Amino acid sequence: MTNMSSGTAARAADGAKDHPALTWTARLGFACYGVVYLVIGWLALQLALGDSEGSPSKSGALAQLADQPFGRALLWVTVVGFAALVVWELCQVVVGHRHDEGAKKVVGMAGSAFKVVVFATLAISAGRVASGASGSGSGGSSQGWTARVLSWPAGPALVAIAGVAIIGYAGWSAFRGLTDRWRKDLDSDGRTGSTGRAITVTARTGYVGRGAAFGVLGGLVVWAGLSHDATRSGGLDEALDTVRGGPAGPYLLALIALGLVCFGVYNIAKAWFLREG
Repeated sequence: MTNMSSGTAARAADGAKDHPALTWTARLGFACYGVVYLVIGWLALQLALGDSEGSPSKSGALAQLADQPFGRALLWVTVVGFAALVVWELCQVVVGHRHDEGAKKVVGMAGSAFKVVVFATLAISAGRVASGASGSGSGGSSQGWTARVLSWPAGPALVAIAGVAIIGYAGWSAFRGLTDRWRKDLDSDGRTGSTGRAITVTARTGYVGRGAAFGVLGGLVVWAGLSHDATRSGGLDEALDTVRGGPAGPYLLALIALGLVCFGVYNIAKAWFLREG
């Protein structure tokens, strides 16, 4: 009975993943994801140049989009796109790694499950900003959650572990970019010719730049856990501001900003060249 149920679920997920409506809506979602990172990279570049008005975080980027002409309408479109990516990645969890074996399959399924959480969070955040319920940056919220966890008996250790996990995610991002593991998500047109070469440079730079940004963020979270001080934590905007305050900070931050822009461009290209099936 269990095998029959799991087989039915797998067939349903496979059919859903290959449905043209979901595929094209997922393309919209990846394009929206790319636009969010384009805005984050642009805000980070402004921060590197000394303008700190914008918040170079995902919630800050969504708020910036809301301030544009027809911005709230575009955000509702973004909500639909991110929701489609949640369904897309759920299907990937069920049937997307069926040809892998052992640890590779487990890692692939875990990665898809993590993306479900990421895109669901983005969908909720975009919906809140579009409805006017939230337009603030990420720092205060992150510090609030960190302070709450630090008050638990094993809170400092949990915060430090969370920071190590973020650093691990940052390392995985750089590793995925440099080993070209992202190629399997693109069709043949996106992997070959002059287009493939351009996407390769963009993807490698983007994944490494995102990894650098989240590596700093993870370091701040670990520091908060070890020092029992939530004010040492924060969101992506605080992490990038920390980079700016270090040696050669504006130059390093400009390079990270370039990486974040490239990651956004790659996701827009991925939306166009997404491999189906």
